[in-house]
Amino acid sequence: MAKHNQTSVTEKNLDRMAYFLTCEIQQPTLAAQIPNGAHIFHGSYADLELTQANVKMAAAMLIEMALGIYEEAPLIMLYEYKSGQQAVIDLGTNDKKHQALELIEAFQEQSQQEVAVKINELMAA
Repeated sequence: MAKHNQTSVTEKNLDRMAYFLTCEIQQPTLAAQIPNGAHIFHGSYADLELTQANVKMAAAMLIEMALGIYEEAPLIMLYEYKSGQQAVIDLGTNDKKHQALELIEAFQEQSQQEVAVKINELMAA
């Protein structure tokens, strides 16, 4: 089921990207607001499943960028807030990047503390 859902999300993303590009070629409105090299996600008031899946993917990508798995790049959502009306939303703000780093640092610290406790227990035995 998860593979089917992922395929569905991918197909929807490709369809929405094709639609966006067609519209932008005919009458540019949003392209200038999208930074070069941006990862583009799609969302819509009419498709909560797609929107949530893409927000989840963007959040995971932001964490992976903070870990150095992916090269840092802008994360943008093209959100359809009304039929035929789209806006650009920055999903990788500095605040979000800071939150991702704090999450990683907190996990590292917690892991170190847990290992220290285990080591102390072994030393005391």
